Amino acid sequence: MNLILLLLAAVQWQTVVNPFTDSTSELAVYFQISQRDLKYTRRDTSYFASYEIQLKVLNGGGEQLAGDYWQRERPEDSTDIADSVKIMIPAEAVSYDLRVIDLQAYDVVRITEKIKRVRFLGNLRWWMHDETLDLTFTIINTRGDADRLTATLGASRTERDIRSGNYPDSFSFPTIGMANNDYLVKIEIFQKTKKLEEVTLPVRIARPFFLDDKEWSLKVSQLEYIGTSSDIARLKVARIVERDSLWRNFWKKFDPTPNTPYNEREEEYLSRIDYCEEHFGHGDKGWRSDRAKIYVRLGAPDDIQSLPYELGSYPYEVWFYYRLNMKYYFVDRYGVGEYFLANPDGNRI
Repeated sequence: MNLILLLLAAVQWQTVVNPFTDSTSELAVYFQISQRDLKYTRRDTSYFASYEIQLKVLNGGGEQLAGDYWQRERPEDSTDIADSVKIMIPAEAVSYDLRVIDLQAYDVVRITEKIKRVRFLGNLRWWMHDETLDLTFTIINTRGDADRLTATLGASRTERDIRSGNYPDSFSFPTIGMANNDYLVKIEIFQKTKKLEEVTLPVRIARPFFLDDKEWSLKVSQLEYIGTSSDIARLKVARIVERDSLWRNFWKKFDPTPNTPYNEREEEYLSRIDYCEEHFGHGDKGWRSDRAKIYVRLGAPDDIQSLPYELGSYPYEVWFYYRLNMKYYFVDRYGVGEYFLANPDGNRI
């Protein structure tokens, strides 16, 4: 298996080849693109982007041997988009062509590169449980060329001898203290001191926010625009085993469709918080800013009138909510991008 990490503008991608039999392998392509590279269209009170992934596998003559496509839909938020696709490929496959197409606009990225084959490792799989990342794989050492393997995740490193033959093996890495994020597991194959192969595998450490004290405290604090002070105080001191149920009970009273598993109000509220953190966080206070106080409660304004700095006057923004017949004035008093709400109660248009 081989992995390639490249950067093209805002697009990152990685390719992994897992052998299954002597004649077939699994090609996996992992990629990440900025959410700003997609065009979003409005549906009800939210915005969504739609994109298609096309993957073709080619032989040495450029003829297609395999291919597939997948369509995705993504709500607008402040995080980049991480996605992946997998396809079975024959032994004669030489290269692949991947396209990510915004269905509302244009190609986001097109990648064409050669497929690099694995020698000693196959069927790599990983998953998280509790505070442990488990990694399973197959040793492919038919001729006995390799004798040692090391695996590294962050500061954790493990090593073991490997024997001749083909057989399954596994590692477990503790993840306590590691932040929720994307990481690479590096596996190295040796013959004595000579490195025969190096393989890297993308993994993601992601815990439910209510299991992480720091994340829980932040999420609870962000409820200040909708929760009471007693609601927030109760949630902040909740024990870990209570957090999930208390969070669900808090949002249940705001759920417009309580008979369905999806809580539209919760989703919309948290999406607005993320938007404020992304768009009002440069020079301003993100979700704690004065603009966030209005945006989270009322949503996106119908129109914004902006005036940049001019001699004798402050930069300012006027937000118009025509449907509410209201407008709000925000003034950048210090010229650093921090906007203060000049009329907290708003004015009629």
